[in-house]
Amino acid sequence: MMPRNPLVIGNSHTAAVRIALRDGPGRWPGFDPDIFAMPGGTLFRLELRDRAFVPTDAETKKQMVFYNGVPELPLSGYDGFVVLGGISFKQIAELQATHRSGDFPSVRAGKACRLVSTGFVDAMMQRRIADSSALRVMRALHGLGQGPVVFMDTVFPSAEAHVGAKGFRTYVEMVARGDGAAFHARYIDLLDREIGDAAIRLPQPAETVVDGLFTAPEWMRGSIRLNPHDDVPHDADDYGHANASYGALQVDAVIRAFAAL
Repeated sequence: MMPRNPLVIGNSHTAAVRIALRDGPGRWPGFDPDIFAMPGGTLFRLELRDRAFVPTDAETKKQMVFYNGVPELPLSGYDGFVVLGGISFKQIAELQATHRSGDFPSVRAGKACRLVSTGFVDAMMQRRIADSSALRVMRALHGLGQGPVVFMDTVFPSAEAHVGAKGFRTYVEMVARGDGAAFHARYIDLLDREIGDAAIRLPQPAETVVDGLFTAPEWMRGSIRLNPHDDVPHDADDYGHANASYGALQVDAVIRAFAAL
């Protein structure tokens, strides 16, 4: 069921989809969604009132107007939703930087850490997932009963990320220790349980993934910032945002998911 009036909503990771749709509309005839995007932290300061997302403070309202040109987001006219980003496996991975349970491959191999129970690790992850802006948005949209909700998680970091790259040390070290694949599988299991029937989760396009937990650099280089008024590239050392070519694959996946309903 292809929605007649879809909405894409998310954080800075919506920029790749926005640019792809803007620059290549002929690739997706009939698919012309509205896009609503806010910096990740500000999505927490929106609440659902009378079928509209409204800001809870003046600063959030100011940012809504800057990024989207509207002081609130009425939802009643939409019949399908796409949620992008709002959870980050990279940030979830920070939870196991020092504290790990006995079922981690690195712990079984005898590498030192602060041991905690399996249940404690799962509880930390579950809490972070449940409290994410993505889960809040998905549940709110599902509760409207207006149409299907599709979700795509934050892209894996670029394969060019390294230990010295700002914000990526924990992630790179996790993979190097041999914990990455098992921890990600654990994350996906908990994520799917939290999502339940609130949304259809789409995996990262397989052709973009290298070494299981990174994104091939050609899908990351040249990414554009969230700023809707100008195409401002990310710095060369931004290893966490995808470019418009990746965004086009996301649109392809979303359309396939809607068509299969």
